[in-house]
Amino acid sequence: MNYSKFFQFLLCCLSLIFMNLAKAQYISVDKSLTAQQLVEKFIGAQNSSCITISNVSVKGADFGRTDLSYGYFYKNGSTFDIDEGIILSTGKVSLAPGPNDNLQSEFDSNWGGDPDLINALALAGLPTDNILNATYLEFDFQSLQSDQISFDYMFLSEEYRLSNCRYSDAFAFLIKKGDNSEPYRNIALVPGTNIPVTSLSINGADNCEKNLDYFGGFNGTQSPTNFNGQTKILRAITTVEIGVKYHIKLVIADHGDARGLYDSAVFLKAGSFTGNIDLGSDLTLENADPLCAGSFHDITTVSGASSYRWFRNGTPIPGTDDIDTYRATQEGDYRVDIVLSSGCKLEGNLRIEDAPVAQIATTPIMICDDDFDGKFSAKLSDFDSQLIRDYDPAVFTRSYSLTPSGASINPDSDFVFTGSPQTLYLRVGAFSCNPDPYPIQFYFGTQLSFNTVQEIDICDSDISGNQTFDLADYISLITNETGVTPTYFSTEAQAKVGGSSTVSSSPTIGADRSIFIRIEKDKFCPNYKEVKFKFKQPKKSTLLPDDPIIICKGKTIELDAGTGYDPSTNMSFSTYQWYKVTEPLIILSRNRKSGNLSPGDYIVELGYNGCVYKQSVKISEAEEPMIDNVLIEGTTITVLVSGGTLPYQFALDNGAYQNSNIFTNVELGTHTIYVQGADGCAVISKDFTLINSQNVITPNNDGVNDVINYSSLLQKLEPKFEIYDRFGVQVFKGDVNNQFIWNGTSNGRPLPTSSYWYILEWNETGNSKRTQLSGWILLKNRN
Repeated sequence: MNYSKFFQFLLCCLSLIFMNLAKAQYISVDKSLTAQQLVEKFIGAQNSSCITISNVSVKGADFGRTDLSYGYFYKNGSTFDIDEGIILSTGKVSLAPGPNDNLQSEFDSNWGGDPDLINALALAGLPTDNILNATYLEFDFQSLQSDQISFDYMFLSEEYRLSNCRYSDAFAFLIKKGDNSEPYRNIALVPGTNIPVTSLSINGADNCEKNLDYFGGFNGTQSPTNFNGQTKILRAITTVEIGVKYHIKLVIADHGDARGLYDSAVFLKAGSFTGNIDLGSDLTLENADPLCAGSFHDITTVSGASSYRWFRNGTPIPGTDDIDTYRATQEGDYRVDIVLSSGCKLEGNLRIEDAPVAQIATTPIMICDDDFDGKFSAKLSDFDSQLIRDYDPAVFTRSYSLTPSGASINPDSDFVFTGSPQTLYLRVGAFSCNPDPYPIQFYFGTQLSFNTVQEIDICDSDISGNQTFDLADYISLITNETGVTPTYFSTEAQAKVGGSSTVSSSPTIGADRSIFIRIEKDKFCPNYKEVKFKFKQPKKSTLLPDDPIIICKGKTIELDAGTGYDPSTNMSFSTYQWYKVTEPLIILSRNRKSGNLSPGDYIVELGYNGCVYKQSVKISEAEEPMIDNVLIEGTTITVLVSGGTLPYQFALDNGAYQNSNIFTNVELGTHTIYVQGADGCAVISKDFTLINSQNVITPNNDGVNDVINYSSLLQKLEPKFEIYDRFGVQVFKGDVNNQFIWNGTSNGRPLPTSSYWYILEWNETGNSKRTQLSGWILLKNRN
């Protein structure tokens, strides 16, 4: 056997199989059916005796006889949700099969819109601009057996994109009586609403999610169809009159873009245009009529049919093929398929939802005499949310009674409990459900307790006439209960009612005052108490000054606070306690006096009238005065002083002290000025000189007139001392090096006896007027 040829043959077969499988992933489209054939398939042969059709027509685009905008489709082994049916498109139906790998945006300028669709859109408040590329199928029909008809469909569109929230395609299923006695009604609606189905009213895009329960999803490349997204299977349903002719028009078109971009299509399920039988209103939460727990609902349909088939959630219900009534005991989507003796097929649908069951708490409920009237009473409605988890009064009705079968108690009126514990019975049912009574136990709670407190002293600590204090500081004094929440009230009536405080938690009082304090704590009953606060004032010592006490440097002092006796109250200081501010734990004295006190800040705590006043005392060391300047003007001097303790006293040399800082007729020469502050502590001094001119020099080293000494110029400002001979030649110039002292030489050589001329100039400190002296000097050399 030639294995090579065998494997080539096998590979070829497998390729053909895979090609066929690949083709089978997509729907197929047949464009050959006439309008009549399309409608007959839509109705289905089984329903031909139920519904008659006439005046069938279809209109859309004919793309050069090579393609149409309508046709018939088959599932073709793909995963598409509808097996077969009619397709109405705003583009070419040949482009409808998958894969979804190219954008459908067909356009023909000669392909117009539809006036009936425009009217329907306008009535729904939807845009009507640029309606074009319309395709529609219309026909007359009569329902012979049912007063309700329905059909299944899906809407697919290139408009469905993850980022798109714009609407540009429109369709409608329009129905009216054949005699035109009423206008068209659009039955292509979002289930349970009057909202037309569009790519926006059912959408899964992140920025415009809407009615997600009906959105089928976005399609990938390997999709049975060449559309970007689709709805789930939807059902159009409407009531009709049996035997009356109706006209229906199924129409779709592009809109909003003159170029007809982004095509859409409606897929109508074959055989789904059928009569419906009314099984009654859905038993749902929305209809406020769900199925109560432990109950049932009989679903009744027509009798005498050839066959019945019942379904729950799409699955046949065993043993129900020949019954016209089904007893439902659980939630679900129920359907019954009925075949009449004529062969006509009818369908009925009913949704049943379970009524929610209230979750009732089992913890006993504490009752308090909240208003302190001696009765334990409460509005039972106040406990609804505590007893019933996730309580919603729009869903649940509840009632309280004294006995399991007793009359209801008004839950919004005060109910007085007569014992502890006491049992009441609670019924909680959703909508019209009537559940069994549930016993609820109520008990009297333990009331919080207070200590016996006569009154609380509030001391005016700074003797300002009022005092602010924190009420929280006294809670532990008035009660031994821990973890309580206090509130504060000005009247007893307010304290009984409770609520927000009417008194600040940090009140300010200037006289005796009563405050009502209410305390509350979880799992306990509240209580309140009138607390009296007595306003008291201490006393300060009048012997201790407010200004600093000055003592001399290196000295100490003894201070006396006095007795503090006040004859009007017959009270004195009861206690004393002296300490330094920086060392509060070191008590210096417990008596009225405290000695050996050095400079610093001190506190003396003075007990008086049951209060303590902390009086501050400052002891300062005397500051020494400072002579800033001695102003000399001629023989008058003025002494300038700063610092120290005013007033100053002044003395010149050994003279007596005077209050004035001015001295006149001061003799020439060197003097000492003395200054003392008012504290009598330090005496300071300063030397000054009134320069005395010299005009004789005998430099013979006998100790008399050996030099001309003007060294006092060193204490002056900008001093000048120069000597010239009779010819005007400078023989000497004073400076800091020679100390302004002339010894009768010039450049180290003795000068001959003769007359010489001198110049003296200087400024006194603080005096801008320059002093100038000049004259002759007689030099005698005796050697």
